[in-house]
Amino acid sequence: MKIAKDVSTHLFKYVKSVDIRFNPFDGRAKSAKELLRQVSASRYSKANPKLVVTPTISSTAEPPRAEFKFVDGSERKFDSQEFQVKEILSEVFQHTTNMDNEYEIAGKSIDDDEH
Repeated sequence: MKIAKDVSTHLFKYVKSVDIRFNPFDGRAKSAKELLRQVSASRYSKANPKLVVTPTISSTAEPPRAEFKFVDGSERKFDSQEFQVKEILSEVFQHTTNMDNEYEIAGKSIDDDEH
């Protein structure tokens, strides 16, 4: 699923935090490292100044993982060795699109929200 840059930027307003854990020397961490690069884009932090991106660099053999927390209290967790970045972000954007639709139906806007 390809999402326009302005739409993905808007949808990231529904993300409260992203926690990415990986060992940089582990070959399984490729997706986690790329995910960190993408979610650290300045357009996301400009659109959502309260967004917290926490990279945790590990020295253990623990599998890489990513955890997204959203403004409605929901969470999505990924074992990032099993997903490509586009699959992770696609699932995140699908979840935030549903949230955006719910806000619209309720007559609310994420831009009016205190998250």
